[in-house]
Amino acid sequence: MLPDKYTYLALMLGSLAYPLLQSFEKRIFMWKRMREIAPAILITALFFTIWDVYFTVERVWWFSDTHTLPYRFIYMPLEEWSFFFIIPYCCFFVYFVVNYFIPSDPLKKHQHQIARILGCLLLIVGIVFFDRIYTSVATLGSGALLLFLSYRMKVDYLGKFFLGFLFSTIPFILVNGQLTEIPVVMYDNAENTGIRITIEGIANIPVEDLAYNLLMLLMNVSIYEFLTARKARLAG
Repeated sequence: MLPDKYTYLALMLGSLAYPLLQSFEKRIFMWKRMREIAPAILITALFFTIWDVYFTVERVWWFSDTHTLPYRFIYMPLEEWSFFFIIPYCCFFVYFVVNYFIPSDPLKKHQHQIARILGCLLLIVGIVFFDRIYTSVATLGSGALLLFLSYRMKVDYLGKFFLGFLFSTIPFILVNGQLTEIPVVMYDNAENTGIRITIEGIANIPVEDLAYNLLMLLMNVSIYEFLTARKARLAG
């Protein structure tokens, strides 16, 4: 059994193992998409690491010394920095797999309605809980991005995104659930609603993490789809 200090590292490497091994699978072709995937992950990671550092400094959340390696970079364990590269890569894998096996895009017809309803609901939550910084930032950010993409940009990949997001929620609950159940990461409940997704022995996740995850993945997918479309235009 691994020492406790390797807990976070083991969760990250365990999450990455299968998607990485399957990156060269001929139906998925992750490696052929890396020119678009890499910038998407890097740009999004820059935004989220700034957010993460600020919240760590302000003690909106903090990390267990017992379940992380002793090394810190700008107040955060190295494993937390890896989170913004490993988890999006894994979710891109889920996104491509789901859309390979369900190519019909069953949500496409209603994608903008779903985005607008969900976006408005998230904005309302953010306004109601504006005094709780984690709740407000996560919900206002994800709500605003959904409305921007559906109203202003009118993108046509939101149906595919929602489908991929639904499937990625399963590993999200398993991995993030362990981070919050052990716990590796702890939260100041004065800065969130206090509502938790709880599964005994598996998860104790603040509901805000769903909005946080939605925003992170939607930023990654949006940048990827923009770069992919741009590449196609230039090639044509």
